[in-house]
Amino acid sequence: MEKMTEKQLLTAREEFRSFMAVETKDLKKAALKTKAAFFIQKLNTSFEELACIGYNPAFSELTATVRIKRASGYSGQLCTQGSQEYVRFYLDYEDGAGWQDMGVTAVNVHDIPTQKDCSGNNELPMDYVVRLQINPKRFFCTKANTPKVKAILAWNEIPAPNDPNMTAGTYTWSDMKEEYIQIEPLKIFIPDLPLLNIGSLLEKAIANPNTSLNSLAQFTPNGLETIKEAQQGLKQQVLDFPNLSNLYKKKKIEPFRFGLPLLKKVQQTNDPQIVSNIQNIFEAQNLSLAESLAGLLQTECNTNYEELFCVGLDYTNEALVGTLKIKRPSGYSGDLCKDGSKEYVSFWIQDEDENCAWKHAGTTFVKVHDIDEIPDGGLSYSVILPYDFSALKKNCETPKVLKVRAVLSWNQPPNGMGCETWGNVIETYIQLKPSIAWDGEGPKMITVGGVATDFIDNVSGLTLPGAKMEFNQQPTYDDSPFGGIIVVQGVSTPFAGQKYKVKVTNLATGASYYLNNKLDLLGYNPVTGVVTHPDLYPVGDEYEYQPYHNNISSVLARFVPGTNDRLRITIEHSDGTQDSQVIQMDNTPTTLNLNIDDGGDCSHYTKGDTVIGNFSVTEDYLEAYSLSSSAGTYSATGTGLGQFGNTEGSGTFEIATDPNKNCGNVVLSATQKAIRHSAYVGRTVTTSRIICLSD
Repeated sequence: MEKMTEKQLLTAREEFRSFMAVETKDLKKAALKTKAAFFIQKLNTSFEELACIGYNPAFSELTATVRIKRASGYSGQLCTQGSQEYVRFYLDYEDGAGWQDMGVTAVNVHDIPTQKDCSGNNELPMDYVVRLQINPKRFFCTKANTPKVKAILAWNEIPAPNDPNMTAGTYTWSDMKEEYIQIEPLKIFIPDLPLLNIGSLLEKAIANPNTSLNSLAQFTPNGLETIKEAQQGLKQQVLDFPNLSNLYKKKKIEPFRFGLPLLKKVQQTNDPQIVSNIQNIFEAQNLSLAESLAGLLQTECNTNYEELFCVGLDYTNEALVGTLKIKRPSGYSGDLCKDGSKEYVSFWIQDEDENCAWKHAGTTFVKVHDIDEIPDGGLSYSVILPYDFSALKKNCETPKVLKVRAVLSWNQPPNGMGCETWGNVIETYIQLKPSIAWDGEGPKMITVGGVATDFIDNVSGLTLPGAKMEFNQQPTYDDSPFGGIIVVQGVSTPFAGQKYKVKVTNLATGASYYLNNKLDLLGYNPVTGVVTHPDLYPVGDEYEYQPYHNNISSVLARFVPGTNDRLRITIEHSDGTQDSQVIQMDNTPTTLNLNIDDGGDCSHYTKGDTVIGNFSVTEDYLEAYSLSSSAGTYSATGTGLGQFGNTEGSGTFEIATDPNKNCGNVVLSATQKAIRHSAYVGRTVTTSRIICLSD
């Protein structure tokens, strides 16, 4: 294919949706300026590419850094809907089962005019990060779990499910990347732990999910003591300098690597006794403290063991993400059954509107270990730092781009913005999500049921065209209702310490009530780098807004209405201000009936006979249904439903069976539109009947 000019590439981007919508036989009628042969090609990375993929054990999330390379070609500026960069992830445990589809997520991108940074450089490329939570296989620490991960990127086209070889989709504007990751091991209890006691407590906790384990322990003999012993059993051994020296003697790991904490102490102390003690520790291992200090002083920005390759912004969930690689099998303070060591990453942001001063956003880490069976190319890890960008945001007419610097440092937090002994420094540009339209005073709901309130009709309570699940950008069906768990997200941090109520009104009956259930939140400890799960208990009917680190997802309510009526959800403040959203509920499952006129005998028909039957589909919010058969050729009869459609009702059919087949089946499936549990788009149900054909 001949090389295309910038203008031709932009034209091809604009025509991509048209190409996807037009059947091959009608391409000439579409009069596209771009040749069809161009769209048939795969893996064009002119506009976007995958820069890094990794895994973060604290959040149990796969990550991918999507690098946006141009200022335009993304279907509109920031005040428009723009376009989507979809990423589907696969895992291969290399156990013979092959690639397993983990799911898809996406980031919303736009045309962002290129500006100059504080040094006069163009603010391109920009790095966005997508994250996908998974539930991987877990092994005990005696066996390393290092599956291969594959990420497939596709612009404005959801990568086909279960298509790791990219054969089912178009993949015109796409990229693919593979890396090995390490899944955190299960912890092993100490041998003398009273397993029967802790097992009894865990059984009670599972049976009473709304009661904390600590509360249950108080009513169990020796319960609190059992929990304390279990906590001790979960702690992994920290190897001291003599143990590390013995471990690494034959592996040729530098003493100024595994002795880093002691050497730093020598450099920082004014106490001669401390220096003397450390001198003795080194001499006891036949190692020279002086030579180790000299080696440390000569080591700067060393990436022999670890290296940071990407830094970017999770645009949707607002977190800074760094992706690094572990390159060697040892040198990380012990195997998976030991405490190991930490790879620290410190993030800094530079804002042109703040006199170009660098601001420290925070430091986080990921734990690493010695893994003898490290794959070629190393292991890829991600660090995630949730961050509140609300004070820096602007409206959609003024895109906000920041420069980000990430500093990697092994086993000690970085001291400033410069390079450390073991690690490196990288920079990139990120673009913040625009501020929401809000008066800054009363409550403000952002999403209900996982969908932005701007895309829910406030009369019908159904989704509007263009609606999507905000956390992963997957599109919903038009006119979708909601079912199961309803999650409400809204402005939270600016109101920290203030009170609010959540009122639910049934618009069919007029009845209303206030929520007063416990609210489970997702938090993050910026000091320890640990993911937390705070519980918020209302006082009466009042909840208290939490500071950002206690509620990084800005969740204001989570409840199960359990109705098929329209509801009005209202957030109320004591000063009389409020914000409401109407949603239509649908908790009734789709009903499918499929009958074969065989008198209850699956071998009623002989080969070549015409099988007759009837079926019905009952669903108030039906997206589509289909009827198919592997026994022969289908044809509709009567005036009811046909082989496929999008309306409920009933129909009859005939199947001219294949004279060469001994058996087959008839399958009826239907997809409802309802968004389930604020997370899943639609639900497909299936029923089938077997046909046995005699000679």
